[in-house]
Amino acid sequence: MIKKEERKIYLSWQQYEHERRYIVAELIESSVGQYCFRYLPGKDLEDAQKLGFQGYPAFPEFGKEYDQNVIESFSMRLPARSRGDFKDLLTYWEIDDTSIISDFDLISITGGRLLTDTFEFIDPHANKRPDKFLTELAGFVYYAEGNHLRNIPVDSILQLEREIDNQWDPYAVKVLYKEKHVGYIKRLHAGTIAGALDKGQIVVAKVSNANINGIINSILLRITIEESTD
Repeated sequence: MIKKEERKIYLSWQQYEHERRYIVAELIESSVGQYCFRYLPGKDLEDAQKLGFQGYPAFPEFGKEYDQNVIESFSMRLPARSRGDFKDLLTYWEIDDTSIISDFDLISITGGRLLTDTFEFIDPHANKRPDKFLTELAGFVYYAEGNHLRNIPVDSILQLEREIDNQWDPYAVKVLYKEKHVGYIKRLHAGTIAGALDKGQIVVAKVSNANINGIINSILLRITIEESTD
């Protein structure tokens, strides 16, 4: 029997939409399929608290490690599997085999975002192939709106550019379309991509899908990292 590995994803929070996200907590699935949730002491949590962050409603104590009703609480962020549009969610995130998709998997893949708050889970892909993963383009609506580029076609290849002088993140990676800024790589994924770019590896960011409601509201990127042939 293959031993199940411990997996960890991170809860991010932002004060307002399109603003900087702070990594405030972690959700852990243990090797025996149990779950725990805890806040992460450090600058991100401190800065978030200064902006008014009071914790996730179901888990209000910053110094406590929660191990009861954890996955059940966060599963409420997912659409019901019985919904008629549930298959559309799976298609958007390139999920083929629903029989092995747990609620933790779905939260990891989709981020478990709701329209009613500004929380989002981010999977660092530490237990998967770090050279191939999906990530939504951060800040797309804000940056693309200013550049009149809200309708980027699926399968477009976007350009990646290191932004080493970024005051918030030394690993920041700008994303461009037709040489115009349309967003950033998410912080927890930026370190992997920035490291690859710095080593001269080939990083391809291809538009895998888009959430469209009359106009594109979000862009899903398929990231592939390969060794340079030089």
